[in-house]
Amino acid sequence: MSYGFARILLIVIALSTVALAQEKSFIPVEGATLKAKIDAAIVAGKAKSVNGRFWVAYQFEVRPGVAVDFEIVDSSSGDVYITTEGTSMMFDSRHETRELGLFLLYDAQRESIIRAEIYNLRRKHEYSNYPVYWAGRISNEESLNYLKSIIDSPAPEMNRLDERAVFALGLHDDARVDALLTELIRRPVAEATRSRAIHWLGYTPETTAKNTLFTEIVRNTQESTEARQAAMSALAMSRSAAALPLLQNLFETMHTRELKRRALQGIARNDNNDAAATYLIRVAENEKDMELRKSAVANLGRIAGQKSLGALTGTIDSDADIELQKQAVVAISRRPKDEAIPILIRTARNHPRMPVRKVAIQMLGQTGDERAVAFFRELLSKD
Repeated sequence: MSYGFARILLIVIALSTVALAQEKSFIPVEGATLKAKIDAAIVAGKAKSVNGRFWVAYQFEVRPGVAVDFEIVDSSSGDVYITTEGTSMMFDSRHETRELGLFLLYDAQRESIIRAEIYNLRRKHEYSNYPVYWAGRISNEESLNYLKSIIDSPAPEMNRLDERAVFALGLHDDARVDALLTELIRRPVAEATRSRAIHWLGYTPETTAKNTLFTEIVRNTQESTEARQAAMSALAMSRSAAALPLLQNLFETMHTRELKRRALQGIARNDNNDAAATYLIRVAENEKDMELRKSAVANLGRIAGQKSLGALTGTIDSDADIELQKQAVVAISRRPKDEAIPILIRTARNHPRMPVRKVAIQMLGQTGDERAVAFFRELLSKD
C-alpha cells in the first residue's frame, strides 16, 4: 500500500469516525412526524439550554452529484487544500456529499428559528457550541413539505430563512423538486427567493420546459435584472447541442453586457465544441465591446480541441490589443498542462511585449510543473 493511499484511507476512516461521534453527541428527540420532533426539540431546548439557543436538525435524502460543505484531499500528499462551507454547491460527482443535514438555530427569547444551515454530517463542526437536538433521517415527503411551509410562511421572522430553505429544497433527491422550484418562480415571492429558485432549478437535470421558462424570463424586460441574470446563468448550464443556437441568439439580441457575458459562458460549456469555438472566435475578432471580446477569449480556454487552442495562440502571437493577448495567456493556462506549458514557456521566453511575458511567467508559477521549474532555473542562471 502506498504512503499516499494509506493517508487517504486514514482520513476516510477518521471522517467516518467523526460522523459517528457527532451523531452520538446529538440529543435525540422522539415524535411520530417531523413537526412533532421539532416541537419536542423546542420544548426540551427551552427547558435545558443554558443560553437560550440550540439547534434542531435532521438528515434528508440528497441527490447525487452535488458537493456541499466538503474538503478535497490531494491524492499525492494527503493534504487538504480546498474547503467549501455549506453556503454554496459544486456539481461534481467526484466530491459528492450524500450525508447532509438541515440545522435550524432556535432562539428561546425570540421564540423563533433565527438561522438555517446545511452541514455535511461527515465533517466535524462545533455548531457554535450550541446543543443539537437530532430528529434523525426524515423522508422526502415530510422534509419538502416542511421547507415549503417555511417559504410560504407570512411570518416576518421566517422570511429571512427563505433563501436557505430554497437551497435545501434544491438539494433533495426527489422528482418533485423541479415542480416545486418552478412553482416558486411563477408566483409572487420575495425577489431574492425567486432568483435563488431560478438558480437552483438550473442545477437540476435539463428539460425543454425548463429552458423555455428561463428564456421567457431572460427576454422579458419587465423582469428584474437579478431574475434575468439568474435565468441566463441557469440556461447557460445546458450542455445540449440544441441549446447552442438559442444562446447565440440571446447573445446577439440582449442589450446588457452582463447578460451577453453569461450567454458566452453557456456557449463555451456546450457539447458541440467545434461550433461553440467557431462562434467565440468570431466574437473575439469582431465584437465592438472590448470586455466581451476578452470574455470570448477567456471562454475559448474552456473548450477542448485544436480550433480553440489555435485561436488562442494566434491571439497571443499576432493580436494588436495587448489586453486580449494577456487574456489569451490566462485562458491557455487553464487548459491541460501538456497543451499549456510549452506555449506558456515559449511566450514567457520570446514574446515581444513584456506585460504579456510577465503574465505567462505568473501562470507558469501556478502550475507547479517540472518544466516550469526548469524554465525558471534557466532564467535565474542568466542573471
